[in-house]
Amino acid sequence: MLRLICASALTGLVAVAPASSQTVLPPNQRLLVGKYHFEEAGLKVGVDLNADGTARYQVNAGRADGFWAVREGRVHIYNKPGPVRLELAGAPTRDSSVALRVVAQLPDGSPAGGLGVTWPNAAGIYYMTDGRNVAGLEDGLIVGEVSIQRDADGKVLATFVMKVGGPNSYRFTYHPSDVEPFDFQARALDARADVLEVELGSASAKLQRVRDRKPVSGTTLLYGLLTGERRRLRPGGHSAGQPFGVL
Repeated sequence: MLRLICASALTGLVAVAPASSQTVLPPNQRLLVGKYHFEEAGLKVGVDLNADGTARYQVNAGRADGFWAVREGRVHIYNKPGPVRLELAGAPTRDSSVALRVVAQLPDGSPAGGLGVTWPNAAGIYYMTDGRNVAGLEDGLIVGEVSIQRDADGKVLATFVMKVGGPNSYRFTYHPSDVEPFDFQARALDARADVLEVELGSASAKLQRVRDRKPVSGTTLLYGLLTGERRRLRPGGHSAGQPFGVL
């Protein structure tokens, strides 16, 4: 069942990340829309990339529904896990010994995993080790919006604004999704996107586009079997014949 990831309302200076709107594909990505299939040596892989941005990913009997997007020239296929919450645990405080401290724990008190922290002048995303991230005074002054993201899909779960002399120590309680999100990557191998190479762990598979074939009526099929050709009636009762088997 497809469910949008959501976040609960946070108190104080912490803002809820807005839900993403429906994906609208730019024209250059519409070529990717379609069904792709690979089957060899007992391995069966299927990928559906739909025009509305939804996706289906199947490996043998396992199947997951989600969504897809193109980032930096690569196709990313994500699932859609259930709701996730990151709640502020108590009022933020001021700690003059650090530039920033963010701590996240699970409801049972154990360290939360799979989260990262970033801010406007940061060199990147700083992943939280043992449920915490501490920026020292040597890292410089941190001012502006700080965001906490989920590592697996980059989902922003909460934000807060750092001001000079204001609170810089935040604690959160993390309620993870029922399943962790995945990110399968793929790329088109030709200009028409007829072949899609999909990563499978340390290996990859080349999936062929599945083309829809026009259905053949029972009358046409029977006639072809008897005469060796296929006739399609035209308006006015005329027909055109061609060798049977050429679709």
